[in-house]
Parts: sequence; C-alpha cells; structure tokens
Amino acid sequence: MRRAQITFDFLIAIMLITVTVAGIVSIASGEVANARTFDSVAKLKVLAVDLRDTVAQVYAAGDGFTVRKELPFELKSGESVTITLNSTTNRVEITATLGGKTLKVAQKLQVPLYTTSSITLGPGEREFNVTAQNVGGETHVLLQG
Repeated sequence: MRRAQITFDFLIAIMLITVTVAGIVSIASGEVANARTFDSVAKLKVLAVDLRDTVAQVYAAGDGFTVRKELPFELKSGESVTITLNSTTNRVEITATLGGKTLKVAQKLQVPLYTTSSITLGPGEREFNVTAQNVGGETHVLLQG
C-alpha cells in the first residue's frame, strides 16, 4: 500500500467521524431544547394546580382574605405570563410566552367564579394576590397585582 492511499483512507475516516459527531451534537442540542420546554410546561402546570387550590382556599375563607402568590421562575426580557380566572369556563388559565414559545395550561376550579379577572406579569414582576371580596352576598375571587 502506498503512502497516498493511507492518507486518503485516513481523511475518509476523519470525515465519517466528524459527520457522526456533528449528528450526535445536533440531536443532543434538540433534546436539551425539548427538556427546557418540558421544564417550563411542568412549572406552569404546577402553578395552575396550586392556583386552583388557592382559589378554593380563598373562596372558603371569605371576604377580605388574600393570599400572595409568586411565579416559580424569573421572566427574561420579552417574556410574559398571563393568569386568568375565567368565570365563563370556571377555570384558571395560564398563557406564557417564554423563550419565543407560547405555552398554555388550564385547571378546572372547584368553586364558582362570578367575575373574570386577569393579570399579566412581565420581567421583574413575580408576585400577585388572590383576594376574596363579598359583592352582593356572593364571594368573588379576584387576581390583583
């Protein structure tokens, strides 16, 4: 075998290894992005379940009772989270724009809502209140900044 043949074989082997490694790196970076999205959805789902339980607690406690809640993560520039207590569907609905993706989760409430209320949180805003108010003999649960 000549020296040029060995060099050519060596170059082909290096090219195949490079293509294989590039494919593995591409797959790994895609999996990391999927894991981050899954993490964000899981945190939003936990927040929705926590808010569902908080609304029931505030409703049961009655007029003037307030619970302070906090987002489970920091929002970066361009990100936002909108939380809605929807009286039409009787659900807590969370719509988040995180990392250029829009994520939505919802939870059915166990207590009646008489008023729809909503709050939008942006960067630097993590806290909000869930408050009960007595209006005309009905307990209204509202979101407040």
